[in-house]
Amino acid sequence: MYGRDWRLKRPDRDADTEGMHPASDEGFSLVELVVVLGIMAILIAVALPTLMGPKRIAQDAAAQAQLVTALKTEEIFATDADTYSSDVAVLESLEPSLDWSGTNDSAIHLSLASVVGTNDSILLYARSTSGTWFGLRHVRAGAHAGRYQCSGASRDEVDDVTDCVGHDW
Repeated sequence: MYGRDWRLKRPDRDADTEGMHPASDEGFSLVELVVVLGIMAILIAVALPTLMGPKRIAQDAAAQAQLVTALKTEEIFATDADTYSSDVAVLESLEPSLDWSGTNDSAIHLSLASVVGTNDSILLYARSTSGTWFGLRHVRAGAHAGRYQCSGASRDEVDDVTDCVGHDW
């Protein structure tokens, strides 16, 4: 106040800073940069697994949605024909957006089985791009009528009607 400068003034050199760079030098020391890079590496190591989880969940949900669509297609066919179809050409004509070939892991695989009468049960299974296998089984009639789901790390865990007896997903 009244013309007096109350800011602290730092001398250019004093006994404590003898031999150090003057205060006007800009930049960071090597130690400061290494500390910042170390902190960033730790944050990335913690965040990366957390960020990969939603990607896997989305890939699995896409495979499950394809199986549900395939089952609905089979149910449409079965409503008219009173049986499920294993004819890939017929199924492709009903739902051309799905890969019904069964030639690669991500394609829809069909497995028809008999429960009460001919083709009263169907099992559809496919592999998600995350590597998880999913199966969807539908029993049309009988004491065990309903929809069953299964999942596993390998094809062997989902490719038989006896594998899909629960509600895993």
